[in-house]
Amino acid sequence: MTRKGRTPLAPHEVLRVMDAAQVIHRRRQALEEHEAFDREAAIRDIQRMYEELGDLVDSETIEKGLDDYLSQRYAFTPAPPGVGRSLALLYIRRGWIATRVLLPTAAAAALIWGSIAGAGIMGERALARDLERLRFELAGIGTARAAELEELEALVSRGAPPDLPAAEADEFAAGIAEAGIQLVAVEEALDPIVREIEREDLARPDRDRLRERAAAVAADLELARAGIDRADAAIERHARLEALGADVIRLNAAVLAEAAEDLVRERAGDLARAAESHIAARDVDGLADAAQRYRDLLDAVSAEYRIVVTGGVWRYPDGARDVRNHYLLVQALGTDGEPVPVTIRSEENDETRRVLQWGERVPREVYDRVAADRADNGIIDDEEFGFKARGFVTAERRYADIGQITEW
Repeated sequence: MTRKGRTPLAPHEVLRVMDAAQVIHRRRQALEEHEAFDREAAIRDIQRMYEELGDLVDSETIEKGLDDYLSQRYAFTPAPPGVGRSLALLYIRRGWIATRVLLPTAAAAALIWGSIAGAGIMGERALARDLERLRFELAGIGTARAAELEELEALVSRGAPPDLPAAEADEFAAGIAEAGIQLVAVEEALDPIVREIEREDLARPDRDRLRERAAAVAADLELARAGIDRADAAIERHARLEALGADVIRLNAAVLAEAAEDLVRERAGDLARAAESHIAARDVDGLADAAQRYRDLLDAVSAEYRIVVTGGVWRYPDGARDVRNHYLLVQALGTDGEPVPVTIRSEENDETRRVLQWGERVPREVYDRVAADRADNGIIDDEEFGFKARGFVTAERRYADIGQITEW
């Protein structure tokens, strides 16, 4: 009966205690037998046996033999090497082997097996993700093909303009043909891939093969897109040239209607000849530039403003320290008093800019007179520099046109 609050021994621990008790019991029994042994009586019995056999052995020899026997009676003789001894030793050391060898080995094996199994699961999941991405890519290719086909059909329905030059008409037709061939190839190649990717027994090599085929289909789709762009560009270029040509004609007429001096007409004529050259060359960018220059000319001809002095600066020309260029800072004011942008070419860098203020180079005495005018009361009383009337590009000036700057 166990005491309250104490844990009893487990069954396997009870068996071990019983084994130990049995060993102690046997050892105690052998000791008791040894202590009860009558040495003298044993020697007499041995001498009597020798005498009966007709052999005389002295008592000293018998005592030594008896001592050797008693010393070996309880001695342990190791078993000879062999399978039986090895198995016995393993059984005796079963606890140590279990804790020091078997358990770590089993744990390592479990870890390795778990890693292999985990790697297999991760590999399967990675393959599933790759296949899902590939399905998504194939769906995107299908959607893009449908859009390209719709655009191609619209181009075919629209057709080439009747006045499209022969070279551009051929380019349009070639783009349409190329796009049609590639879109048919995409459809024929895409459907088998979509069906095959739904198989349940797909392995990684199958995935790689399908991905290569999908990449080839995507490349065919790009070629179809290039053909559509080629055909579309031919039509768009023609339409742009027609629109810009119409703008040039309108702007030329507006400039000539405003022109009040020969310089305006000369500039308009130069622009008209440049525009005709660009149209003949089918140069969209060049014609667009000519149209913009026409707009700038029309703005300049239509504008009316006075030029007033706002200040002055001086500069060393080209880094020379023995000469100064003097400039009056001016701006153009419209009839409403608001600043008007003016296109000015700088003599320092030969760049043309549209600015609200610029510098007009004047002689030193003019610069000094304006500086003195401002010095007496802080205001430039004589601020008039010139006037530009409508229909003109040349302004009436109080001072000679020597040069201009746009930065200082």
